[in-house]
Formats: sequence, C-alpha cells, structure tokens
Amino acid sequence: MAHKNTRLTAAELAHLQGHLQTALEVELSTVPIYLYTYYSINRSPSWNDDEKSGDVLATYANKAGGIIMSVVVEEMLHMSLAANILRAIGGTPKVYGRSPASFPTNLPHHKKLAPDGKPYSFGLEPLSVAQFEKFLEIELPEKKDAKPEGNHWETLGQFYDYITEQIKRVDPAVFKHHESTQLHGENGYYAPNNVDTIYPKNADWVKENGKNPMNPHPSRLTAKQAQFDNNTHSGGVRAIHSIEDAVKAMTVIKHQGEGDSVTDDEFDDKEHDEETHWYKFNALCKELAKKNSVVGKNIGQALFPSFVANPTLLSWSKQTNGASDDVINLVNAVYSYVLLLTETSYTLSGSAQHTMFYIGMHKAMIFILDKLIGNMRYASNYPSGFGGSGFQGLAPTFENFQFSSISAAKSQLCALATTVNTAFPGVCDDNIYQRINDLPDVSVDPSKNLISFATP
Repeated sequence: MAHKNTRLTAAELAHLQGHLQTALEVELSTVPIYLYTYYSINRSPSWNDDEKSGDVLATYANKAGGIIMSVVVEEMLHMSLAANILRAIGGTPKVYGRSPASFPTNLPHHKKLAPDGKPYSFGLEPLSVAQFEKFLEIELPEKKDAKPEGNHWETLGQFYDYITEQIKRVDPAVFKHHESTQLHGENGYYAPNNVDTIYPKNADWVKENGKNPMNPHPSRLTAKQAQFDNNTHSGGVRAIHSIEDAVKAMTVIKHQGEGDSVTDDEFDDKEHDEETHWYKFNALCKELAKKNSVVGKNIGQALFPSFVANPTLLSWSKQTNGASDDVINLVNAVYSYVLLLTETSYTLSGSAQHTMFYIGMHKAMIFILDKLIGNMRYASNYPSGFGGSGFQGLAPTFENFQFSSISAAKSQLCALATTVNTAFPGVCDDNIYQRINDLPDVSVDPSKNLISFATP
C-alpha cells in the first residue's frame, strides 16, 4: 500500500503485464469447461414421458444451453479486454497453447481449497448440479472486506481488484503506444449474442405458432418467444487509450462475472436487464436441484451419453482401437487454430486484423468448431461398427494441438480436414471442409506479407 500513489517501476510494469496475461489465461481456462457442458446438452430432447413433462424438460434444456453459451461469449469478451489492456501497456498477449493442458484443472494462481483441503479442480463434465456448483465456485463473488490479491487469490474479484490498483499506477504516457494492434469494438469484433445464446420462453411455442397456419406474420410470435440473454449495453470490446479506459474494462470483466461485492447487485448493467454469471448459474442450479422436479429427475434424457468426464484423445483411442483419433485431432486442431488466429490478430492492424480475427476466428469458432462438435456427438455419423456395439458418439477433449510450426499450421489443419471429410463425411461435411480451407493462414497476412510474432 505504500506505493499506492507512485508510478510503477519498469519491474513492476513487467509484473503487471504478467498478471494481465494470467487474467487472460484465467478467462481462457473457463471456455472449454463451459463449452463442454454446453455441448453435453441435447437442446431438442426426444423424450416425452407425457406431453407436458417433455415440454418442461425441453424448455430447461434450451434455457440452460442458451445461458451457458451467453457466459462463454462474455468470457471471450473478457479475454479480449484483458489482452487489449496488456497490449496497451506494451505486452504481447499469448493465447495459442495457453488453454489448460489437461482436465481437471485449477485456475491459474487460484489458491482456494476444497473441503478436503486439496485445490479445487474444474473439469470437462456434462451438465449436472455438481458441475453447476463448480461453475459457482469459479464465479464466486468476493466478500465485502476482501483484500486485493495478486497471487494465490481466493476469488476472481480480488485478483481483478489487485490488477485495477496496479493499472492506476501506470505512467499515462505508456498508453500512447500499440493502439492499432488492439481489437476495436467499432470494427464489429463483438456481438453479445449468437444463434446458440438464444432460447424460447417455453417449449410449445412451435405449437402456438402452428395454431393458425394462415397467420401472415408467424415470425412475430417467434420473435416474442426469443430470449437474448446478453444485452448490448452491459459491456463490449473497447480500445484502451488511458488508465480510465483500462479501469472501465476491468470493471466490465469483474461485474459480468461475480457482480459488485459492495452493492450485492445481481445485475451487471445499470438497466438491470442482465444477471451476472454467478446469478445465472445459481438460478439454473436451483432449478435442476429442486426436489422431485421433472427436470432434475429426467435431465439424463436431455444429455448426450458420450459426454463422459474428462475424456482425452487417448481414452477415446482405447475405446475405438484408434479409429477416433483423426476426428478428435481435427476438433482439437480447430480449437487450437482458433487460439492461434486470436493471438495472431494482436500482431496486425486495420483490414489485415479484421480479416484474421473477425472473419477468421469468428468463422472458425461459430461455423466450424460448433458444427464439428455438434456432428461428432451422433453415432449415426460414423460407419457401422465404429467403436463397437455400444458406441454412442464422441465428445470433444479440448486438448492443445501442437502444430509443427506456424508456417505449417494451416496446411496441417487442412490435411486433417481432408482425412476426416473422406472417412467421416457426417462429421466433417463438405460445407465444414470448405470453410476450414477458406480460413486465413496465420503465417501470411491478407496482403501476403509474412507477419512477425515479435512485438510490433
């Protein structure tokens, strides 16, 4: 505290850069954990013990899926904001290869211990009350009297408070550099919702829409049913020009996750249109845990059975005698290429950055990774006898795929896509295959000039 009103020394600035890189990796660590649970949900369950019960389960499955994906979108935003601040003070964000090496995992620099005295661990697991409880631990609000913590933090709020305190001590002149290589909100780099964050109010909206087949405006009822969990005014990507900008960005990151410990506010926006991540997960958890509820008793009917806890390339390989390796490797390679596209974007500016990030990363994440994982879950997309008589599909492993080099990354990805497209066209169909081949090459910018991974 003695240094509160003094500028950071060069060594202290380097430490702050390290903490911002850790913040980036914390946000990145949550993405595969939340995504795995999201993809474990069948948002169109066929179970229909009776019509009303089936509708209740389908409504919950859709809502849980939409809300979990809405959190993932904001975690990607938080990662981008932390990276922008890091870039603004002269650091170079590292994203490729920084996803957890294995699961279960703890969050970087998190010291919180579980009741058994061992560090908490967060894994790739299907939707359940226990998994939601892990989510709540990740997003746990700090206590009102909690002190900022730079290392071995107990809550993310304390860690982000520490970073914010250090940001306030940065020499304002530092922020006059590296603006062009940040992600700018005005360039369309962030949309608060996508097709997977939207869910209907109830499961029988299609029936309501079909009551009058001559209705000239059926889309109006559909629009009324659609729920958009993230709101545009609750925060977006911002370029960091000053200490004030950086503090505002850290406030967005903190409030969207666990909320404001001072006010106990469950919302992350002043209009009170969007709950924080903690409150979103808590509401879903309570509904799932409710005694004798239709949802709690029958949730297994809305989950894909292949989503076992913490699968790996090796575990799937053993079950399928190696037949699953190419599919798992392709999905991991696409996931890793998404991170590589993101990291590369921070070495570019202008139209080159727009092509690499907005066109490349967004398409890889939404139109390729999402569709590949969606397809790999169905046993019908594999040849007869694949994986044995009990085979019910594959689940992603979110392992870091190690490309042999930056220059070879795109060609390796395309080679894997060719193999899977040929052997398993139901998993990597021609549309996905073409989209993979259309991705920008991380070793060449859109002007065909070699890019450098050194600090510009």
